[in-house]
Amino acid sequence: MSYDRPRSKRLSMPAIALGAVLLTLLFGCATTRTTAPSSELVSTGWSDPSALAPAADFDAYVAGITDELRNHRVPFDPTKAAIELSLVAPFRIRPSQGCASGAPRGIAILVHGLSDTAFAMRDLAVSLSRQCLESRVLLLPGHGTRPADLMVVDHNDWLDHVEAAVAQAGRESNFVVVAGFSLGAVLALSVAADAPDDVDAVIGLSPAYRINSSLLARQARWLAVFRPWLDVDPREEFARYEAMPTRGIASTMALIDSMDSRVRRQGAVRTPWLVVQSEDDEVIDVAKNRRFFDANARDPRSVLVNYHSDRGERNPGDRVIWLPAAHDPFRVIGLSHLAVHISPQNPHYGVLGTYRNCGSAPFRPEDDVQSCRRAEQVWYGAGGQTPPAGVAGARATFNPHFTDLERRIGEFLDQAGARRWGEGVASH
Repeated sequence: MSYDRPRSKRLSMPAIALGAVLLTLLFGCATTRTTAPSSELVSTGWSDPSALAPAADFDAYVAGITDELRNHRVPFDPTKAAIELSLVAPFRIRPSQGCASGAPRGIAILVHGLSDTAFAMRDLAVSLSRQCLESRVLLLPGHGTRPADLMVVDHNDWLDHVEAAVAQAGRESNFVVVAGFSLGAVLALSVAADAPDDVDAVIGLSPAYRINSSLLARQARWLAVFRPWLDVDPREEFARYEAMPTRGIASTMALIDSMDSRVRRQGAVRTPWLVVQSEDDEVIDVAKNRRFFDANARDPRSVLVNYHSDRGERNPGDRVIWLPAAHDPFRVIGLSHLAVHISPQNPHYGVLGTYRNCGSAPFRPEDDVQSCRRAEQVWYGAGGQTPPAGVAGARATFNPHFTDLERRIGEFLDQAGARRWGEGVASH
């Protein structure tokens, strides 16, 4: 079944739709949405991020960050504050019981996106543990507590934490993977490019190597001087910020520049590199991402996976895989920026999850928002897509093809680790 995709009608927009938000700032169009609680807009935490970076022991790192959250987090639901804290904090998952006894095949460092928390990487962490890796999920400085804490950190603090985690893992294992979502993908590639001998494989999921509205987003550096907040809306769920300080976008753009400098300095990306993205992604520029991959992926084991919802056939290249995004049984039309790395069984974001992303005015008509909230079932898609006539639509927050993606990630890692693990050891 196929659907028209008029660009004039959208299921929803990202919480920090850069182009729309920055145009609002530049041209003075105000919204009518309720502002976030004042406590979210006052920074109290992450005053010394370097002291909280991974050092000698990952469990000590988790304990330190958990204390930071306990002292400074503003809970979404105060009656569930302890549960929320446990879900957004960094964590590790050791190889599953089905793996051979002894040390794990390697260590995977997982990095979330801007405004996100460690919870966003839980599905991938579980998947990698089934592939006999130890998963270590970070919480980036400024995240997990309150949005204003993003105003006291920058991209260098994020890089320091990921670099420290990779160094820590390298002292414990001879095979280290770094995987990231969106902003986390930029951090992962930055570290892999700068220290190719320390990273054995790098994975970018919906990677923000190149973003839509990047010219406008670059203005965040000077906009932050007189307009500290791009968005002051309250949270819609426990696992992500909704409000966004201008400095958060400025730091993101600075990180992308730093990544480019590191890749240029090395001449290319020498590490085996897997990229997974959706052609319907509203945040990243997928075409520019493909060109960036083609120009810089030196290792022959590197591969790029593109999900697409177009009705036409796609011709694969030597290292490019095209996969259909739609999935009628789960009522999915296409995959948004938030969906690729999330399992449909996720208890919060999945098809039966506790959270539904219905969008909000002014980025979506209020009637569509209310229909989404009231409907018993919805169809899921991305910006520019419409659901079947007469049914409500929501933004996709899970990937119905996650099991297939797990398999492809496993195959990629088997190739990346074959020389290290030896013939016959890579299978599990």
